[in-house]
Amino acid sequence: MKKLFLTFLVLLSGFLLAQSADQKKILSDTQSFLDLFQKKDYEGIINMTHPAVVEKFDKQTMIAGFKNLLEGNEAYKIQLKNADKSAINVSDVFKTKETEYAFATYPITMIVTFMNEKLDESKQEAVKSVMQSKGMNPKFVNDNTLEMAKQSMVIALKDKSTGNEWKYLNYDESNMMLLFVVPVDAMAKAKEYYANFLNKQKENAN
Repeated sequence: MKKLFLTFLVLLSGFLLAQSADQKKILSDTQSFLDLFQKKDYEGIINMTHPAVVEKFDKQTMIAGFKNLLEGNEAYKIQLKNADKSAINVSDVFKTKETEYAFATYPITMIVTFMNEKLDESKQEAVKSVMQSKGMNPKFVNDNTLEMAKQSMVIALKDKSTGNEWKYLNYDESNMMLLFVVPVDAMAKAKEYYANFLNKQKENAN
C-alpha cells in the first residue's frame, strides 16, 4: 500500500511539473510576442501565430496588414508603449480530447496620432465611443493624439495541427474565425475566463 502511495505521488508531482513547465513556456512566449510587436518583427509574430490563420491569409498579406497597422500611413500612425511584462497572467492548462489550451492576459497601451487632422471635442467623443465599444479605455492627449489602454488576452493552443507546439491567437469574441480554429469547449472557457478576469480588474480598481 505504501509503495502504491509513493508511486501515485511521483506521478502526481510529474504531472504538476509538466503543467508548470507549460505555463512558464506560455509566459515566456507572451513576453516574446509583445517584444516582437514592439520591434515590428512581423516574421516572428507570424511564426508564433496558429498555422490555421497563416493558411487562411498568406504570409505576405499578413505582413502587409501588420505594416499598415503598426507603421501607419498618411492618415495615422500607431505606437505601442512598452508593456508591463510583470502584469502578464497565465491560466491553468486545460485539455479537450485532442487539444491543450490556456490563456494569457496582459495590459497593452497604444498611441494613435492622426497625421492630417485635428479632432474637435465632438469628433473626439465619437472616436472614444467606438474604442470603448471595443473594450478600450481611450483618452485624448491632445487634439490629434489618442492613447488607448486595454487588457488583452491570447489563447494558447497545442495539438497535432500546431505540430504539438504552443501557438497563439488573439482573443476577440467578435472574430468569427476563432470559431473555426478554437475547440468549442475552449472557446466557451475563454469567454468565461476573460469576463471573470475583467471583473476582477474592475474590483481591484475600486
